[in-house]
Amino acid sequence: MTIELDLYGILPEWAVYDGLSERREAFDGTAAPVLDTKAHAPGDAFLDMQAMLLEMTKELRECFQRFQSQKVLAERDADDAGDEAARKLAQTDAKAAIEAVSLIVRTLEKIDSLQRTLIAGRAEADTGGEDDEAALIEEFDRLVEQRVKERMDAAKREWTRKAGAGGDAAAAMEGGP
Repeated sequence: MTIELDLYGILPEWAVYDGLSERREAFDGTAAPVLDTKAHAPGDAFLDMQAMLLEMTKELRECFQRFQSQKVLAERDADDAGDEAARKLAQTDAKAAIEAVSLIVRTLEKIDSLQRTLIAGRAEADTGGEDDEAALIEEFDRLVEQRVKERMDAAKREWTRKAGAGGDAAAAMEGGP
């Protein structure tokens, strides 16, 4: 049986936290196979989504800064260009950087909108949960009262039936022979 380690991903250095550090000799002391732990047990969906949006915001901020500096460099190159072709190429680079920056800004606005929607939904679910809980308690109490009334009526009918039958029999025995 052959194990294809490329399918699992290989870390260039040993990870201390993965529990494999005791078994280094099994892997030539070079690199350790790593199990992808992204498929973790489901947690709070709100927190998972919030973490994902924050990570996206961080990455987009880094891209934004990179494209901003590229735009500045391209504009400087366009100003310093000696010939027309170099100037046009630098202007094209500056325009591409500006378009990338504007796309990043629009994406950040959408992420912000998603975060606000998530927070509003979470707040609504939290306050709605109390209302829902109160409504459930009220419905439960109503059903209990209804069931108690039904059982009391059934017990009363049964008692009346038995008392009526028993009362007729008792009256017949008293007035009997």
